Amino acid sequence: MLRNFYSGKKILVTGHTGFKGSWLALVLNYLGAEVHGISLKPYDNRGNLYNILKLKKKINSYYIDLRNKKKIKEKLDKIKPTMIFHLAAQPLVFESYRDPINTIESNVNGLCNLIELSRNNKKLKSFLNVTTDKCYENKEYGKPFKESDRLGGDDIYSASKACSEILTYAYYKSFYLKNKVGFATARAGNIIGGGDFGKDRIIPDFVESVQKKKKLIVRSPLSVRPWQHIFDVINGYLILMKSTYERGSGFESFNFAPNNKKFHTVKHIVNNMSKILKFNKIKYTEGIRSFKESKILRLNPSKAKSKLKWTTKYDIDKTLDETSKWYLAYLSEYDMFDYSVNEIKKFFK
Repeated sequence: MLRNFYSGKKILVTGHTGFKGSWLALVLNYLGAEVHGISLKPYDNRGNLYNILKLKKKINSYYIDLRNKKKIKEKLDKIKPTMIFHLAAQPLVFESYRDPINTIESNVNGLCNLIELSRNNKKLKSFLNVTTDKCYENKEYGKPFKESDRLGGDDIYSASKACSEILTYAYYKSFYLKNKVGFATARAGNIIGGGDFGKDRIIPDFVESVQKKKKLIVRSPLSVRPWQHIFDVINGYLILMKSTYERGSGFESFNFAPNNKKFHTVKHIVNNMSKILKFNKIKYTEGIRSFKESKILRLNPSKAKSKLKWTTKYDIDKTLDETSKWYLAYLSEYDMFDYSVNEIKKFFK
């Protein structure tokens, strides 16, 4: 069903050199879409999925900063996409403490430039802003957030994503409603899967420790997150974009998360990965961070399940198993493009 819809469609993915963006671009390419990507050059400190998959040879790729209005306008006027998946962002909480202005410029100004400069594109039918579970005002009561809950953030990253949500809606109401362009935002929990090499993230840190045979230091092991596989989340994005496109107008936000009863601690994730990869050089600590980050964060996915008929296909055990197998293949120097496409075929069959 997804292939029938996406095949031949001209689609823009921003942030296509990142972890989620690379997987989304590869899945869209597999579904037969004409994929265009706008992003910064791939960050490759300890690995980068975009480079590993050699995606530059598979899609139309442009290295442009969304804050560069002139170059973005030129490229948008040339591409004229029918759909835009917006994933480009400064994605880290700790980085927003180190450089708050860059975080705001990337996550707020970059978004505004993209939406503003797309207003003259008469072929645009739908726009999806991919944000985060951290866009909610989190008092850490433990109750899963619903889409109608208050947005906010105690740190600059979270506040910037809440702001991007508000601005997406404002742009839709102000300029796109009359043009019958559908808008939506997607809020997902902690996404794990093969190909993540990001800084200050538990799975990439674990893999690096295995690779270098060094001890893994796990801070805040009792923190709770809605862990889910990258394919489940991308499937949600694809279903939501299809629904938004076919609706023709309107604005909606959706949470994508596992069942409310299936939340796990960081320690649970690490213990399971250690069994699969046979690695036990692990030290747990409640070490003091130089910045605040929520310990309890849960999302209620009921709306996505009822309105989009979306649900997760992989439980936590399957998620960790598939993730571990991807990294083992990578460390064994497999052809990771072929391996990854085969994994996509199994999930999106």
